[in-house]
Amino acid sequence: MDINIASITYSVELITESGTRYLINEALVELQWEEQISELAQRATIKVSNMKIGNTFLMDIAKINCLIFIYADWGAGKTQVFDGTIWEWEYASATQKELTITAYDQMIRLQQSKDFKYFSAGMTTPNIISNICADWGITFSYQWARQITHEKKTFSGNSISDMIISLLEEVKQKSGEKYIAYFKDGTFVVTGYGTNTDVYRFDFLNTVSTDDKLTINNLVTRVKIIGKEDKSGRAPVEDTLIGDTRFGVLQEIVRRDDNKKLSDVRSDAQTILKERGKPEETIQVEGPDVPFLRKGYKIEMGAGNLLGFFYLEGVTHTAQSREMTMTLSRTA
Repeated sequence: MDINIASITYSVELITESGTRYLINEALVELQWEEQISELAQRATIKVSNMKIGNTFLMDIAKINCLIFIYADWGAGKTQVFDGTIWEWEYASATQKELTITAYDQMIRLQQSKDFKYFSAGMTTPNIISNICADWGITFSYQWARQITHEKKTFSGNSISDMIISLLEEVKQKSGEKYIAYFKDGTFVVTGYGTNTDVYRFDFLNTVSTDDKLTINNLVTRVKIIGKEDKSGRAPVEDTLIGDTRFGVLQEIVRRDDNKKLSDVRSDAQTILKERGKPEETIQVEGPDVPFLRKGYKIEMGAGNLLGFFYLEGVTHTAQSREMTMTLSRTA
């Protein structure tokens, strides 16, 4: 489907403490929503004029924890692209008399909350995450093709989001595949990269700018596995894995404790070489806004030196300019 960027419309709905619904489009000054690599929660930043709605100023009804919905219409009808609650509130009265609202989806509560949890050995990844989500009343859907059976898990005062991410990272290490975790249509979803059926192409005609950066700052070309220290403090080298040393030797250390098999630690070391064994690439693209694109989606690029298919690692949608900023990674 082709999208006419100029015809896209955006709207914001506020639901007050009493349940009254207001469209606040006429008050909008700035509207942006985003999701980034290291965050489970999607964030929206909304700046509005403190105009009157009926007999009440907007600042008096747009309160902390009120609901915010963002909609976009790109020719397929009005569609919800963000669902969250007001988390931060700031009013500046000096000149413009504007209210700035920061809203997050439900995943912010998992990022901001900590807990103690114990899970016995033999539970699968979706079983554990489902148990965690049930405690928080969050609907959960595990759509990723990869999962493992975990050893005993003890979380002591960890944030809820860190618990979930650590479980998924363990699956990622063992499977060698990446995952995406986000809140969508009232459900916390874990899925693989590139699950979108429609793949949109950005070429030199409709791309504002591209920025492709390479560095070897985080490069690892050799991993040494160290065993348990003896009484004198000496630790044996149990294995050494060597990757691509064209850029010289840059070494990482992995320690094996009594609870881990050497084969499992080798697998961890191989994952390090796979993830950090080549120069790190950072790709950012400014392009026309496609409001429904989310992190993990596959797109096609044909601009600058970016040719072929890429995954969205993060995306920021800006309504005023009808543009978005994408952080990309290569599919292969």
